[in-house]
Amino acid sequence: MSEQPPRPVQPGYDPGEPSARVIALFGVLTLAFLVVVILAIQAYVDYARERQVFVRQLEPVAEDLRNLRAREDAELNSYGYVDRDKGIVRIPIRQAMELVIRERGGSHAR
Repeated sequence: MSEQPPRPVQPGYDPGEPSARVIALFGVLTLAFLVVVILAIQAYVDYARERQVFVRQLEPVAEDLRNLRAREDAELNSYGYVDRDKGIVRIPIRQAMELVIRERGGSHAR
């Protein structure tokens, strides 16, 4: 039988030194990834905040406010008594503006 030389005993781990370039590259890539994630989250938060303000500004008007505006429009565009005993009446706003212009001598009346 032929005798084979004994195999060298190999440890159960890598005895070599870690590569400094690989570690530095990993660190730089991790840092860049974190910066991108932080910027993306900040952009999303800014967008969400802007969207929330936009939605609030365009929120439907409350029913009470709608009723108030309807009453005001009805009063501004109709005839009626302000004080019946004193004979004070209300005329539509457009007609009142035209009367004021005529009284002051303006030429913009219809």
